[in-house]
Amino acid sequence: MQNILKKLETFFFYIALGAFIALSLLHLLTGYADNGDFPRSAGFLFEKPHNFSTMWPSIESEEWKRRFFSEWHDKWVFLQNWPNTENFFSASSYKIYLLSQAHLSTLISNEDSYYSIISGSILSRLILYTSFLLIAHHIRCKTSRITAWVFATLFGSIFIDSSWIAFLNSLYEEQIAIIFLPILGFLLLKFLANQSTKTSLTILLCATFIGTAKTAYFYLPTLSLLFLIPFLSSKKIFIKLTLIAIILQGISLLPIYFGKYGKINSYHALYFGALKVLSNAESLSIQSIGEKPVFHECIGVPATNQAGHECVAASNASYADVSKLIFNRPSIGFRMILKAFEEGKITHLEYLSKGIRNTPNFSESTAFNIWPKLFSKGLNHFILLALPLASLLLIKKSPFNNNEKSILLVGIFFATFGFSQYITSLGDGYYEITKHLTTGNYALSLSLPFIIASIISAAYRYFFEAKTKIITTFRSLPLR
Repeated sequence: MQNILKKLETFFFYIALGAFIALSLLHLLTGYADNGDFPRSAGFLFEKPHNFSTMWPSIESEEWKRRFFSEWHDKWVFLQNWPNTENFFSASSYKIYLLSQAHLSTLISNEDSYYSIISGSILSRLILYTSFLLIAHHIRCKTSRITAWVFATLFGSIFIDSSWIAFLNSLYEEQIAIIFLPILGFLLLKFLANQSTKTSLTILLCATFIGTAKTAYFYLPTLSLLFLIPFLSSKKIFIKLTLIAIILQGISLLPIYFGKYGKINSYHALYFGALKVLSNAESLSIQSIGEKPVFHECIGVPATNQAGHECVAASNASYADVSKLIFNRPSIGFRMILKAFEEGKITHLEYLSKGIRNTPNFSESTAFNIWPKLFSKGLNHFILLALPLASLLLIKKSPFNNNEKSILLVGIFFATFGFSQYITSLGDGYYEITKHLTTGNYALSLSLPFIIASIISAAYRYFFEAKTKIITTFRSLPLR
């Protein structure tokens, strides 16, 4: 009887995983609208959205209102000779991935003229769901059943949240992190289990692919190496892996070197970031940074409008200016991070619609908006407090076994990457910071299932072992 119940429980566990995947598939009809960034990431492939006269309709025309912000578009017209390398705005691994999606779409739809985002996203969903199943299966095999259920519930709820899954039906570079970070987590779990050199190399390659998707992720290969070093078996392997990591880190820096928006980003970092956290009186007290004058009329002015264009040209702001300002007034850096944490309480892009015309929109349903509610209550602050405690549990003598420590370490890795994104995202100031913090908040949310699962596993095992010990002791007592 007990064996039958165990098999039934196993059956229902995998049914539950399938149910999360089925719910997530409702997001095939959900995607973020364009905010004007699409040509930068996808202009080398597409001429315009389907049924539009041009990529850039006249401002405030009805076509312009449909084109930007208000709805997302599934079909896009390919350029006649795609890919057109002359339209490369930046270097990014997302472009490589988008090419594979484009070819998949033409195979599925048998249409060479149009690209269907829905068809292209099938590849993304397969990768994402495979990682979900692999990690859940690994944790079920290595820990208790109750731990596996808790993990699957938390992890599955992330995969149905429209704040992140809507990116799969978009042309934004963030989707590379959303798709491949769980794969990176699984690879790290496998490495901690087998400590294979091949697995560690695969981790660095995966980290490099994510790291080259967007400039804010550039340091991911180095961060991954730091988490691998304590478990490398010999000095020789350490040297080899470090040399490989240095090369891969150089590759991850390519988006920074070949990006065309460095001037705009550094302007935002100073005038829409460091100077923006100051009061009017405080900012007026700063007349210059080094030898450069401060243009007070430019503070809080985005680079996207005409006044912003003039400010960018006049100010000639650089990241060195930001560093000088923070060095002279360290409180500014602290206030910038505090403001980033406040901005991080929002996970969904309110200014971008997630609906497609004439189709049901499930994105605003309660089941698909659990994490935005948690973040709005300060979940990022809670995880910030939990991170040092989790780190202490990892390094100090504790009731955690090796499997539980491995799961905990993956959670710490995601939390570390998530919080570091709060800093690197300030490289563009607070301009569209909700979007820039998407990956940081996603990584923070991924950390929780691992951290909570490891703690529950240790607690459950400790309680079970204590209970067994008490029963054994009681039974060993002599009867009178």
